[in-house]
Amino acid sequence: MPVYNRADVVRRSVESVLRQSFRDFELLVIDDGSRDGTTEAVRAIADPRLKLIALERNFGGNAARNRGIRDSRAELLTFLDSDDEFLPDRLAETVQYFAGHPTVDLLVDACIKRWPEARGKCDFVRRNPDLLGNEAVLAALFDRRLFKATPGITVRRDAAIRAGLFDEKLGRRQDYDFILRVAKVGNLASRGTVSWVKMNSADAISSDVDRALGAIFDLWDRHPDHFARLNARTGMADDLARHLVKLAKRGKRNLLFRDARSVIGRFGAVSVSAMLLGGLRTFLSRKVRRHLS
Repeated sequence: MPVYNRADVVRRSVESVLRQSFRDFELLVIDDGSRDGTTEAVRAIADPRLKLIALERNFGGNAARNRGIRDSRAELLTFLDSDDEFLPDRLAETVQYFAGHPTVDLLVDACIKRWPEARGKCDFVRRNPDLLGNEAVLAALFDRRLFKATPGITVRRDAAIRAGLFDEKLGRRQDYDFILRVAKVGNLASRGTVSWVKMNSADAISSDVDRALGAIFDLWDRHPDHFARLNARTGMADDLARHLVKLAKRGKRNLLFRDARSVIGRFGAVSVSAMLLGGLRTFLSRKVRRHLS
């Protein structure tokens, strides 16, 4: 669990792990140079399974995760952000899954999305398909059927190391990048088991629309073989459509025009028009499915 200046919420996340029905685990909390009392809040939790690693300065979430991976002792590793929660049987169900699937190296679980700051907005279950094998999982990633946030990932430690750990230069989309790199050295799976709660908040990294397009381009440039595949175009188009729709909804006209020009400069006006039309269809159909569910 990487944490940075989350003194107000980190205890809730830590306790969701300590309450697990499966008891034989180690929880590494990597305090990434907090200055708000986070270190003291974690130290105040008395449990021998909890280990605090306090870094001398802020290195970033991926560097903190990598420190945890290097210091870990277990065969299986899973991750939790410091404002999210595990459901009580997350670890028990995960250990059982890997015991029954010895060739699987990385598993992606489903979650509940919650908006604690939004009055009247109900929880939404973000269910994943039950898939086994790299081709099936990557296809679901391509067309947005798979929700792949980092707290939903469990990976064998040796596979994480062989994949090169998390890319510490990435500020966003580290989950997507990590899954793609593990796919080159191991076997992927996903399941519809809802095992954790994602807390959506206004200060989340994913809410930073100013740098979102750069993160999209960065991921594409890192994995050209992945995004050159035909069925990956659905995911690319959906990325662009979601980003531009978000800018329009927030009234950020200058950013909208800036990013639209960047996209056209990269792909050309004709290709962008076709991609955006396809992306909008995917985006709207997903909204309709969620509303009906």
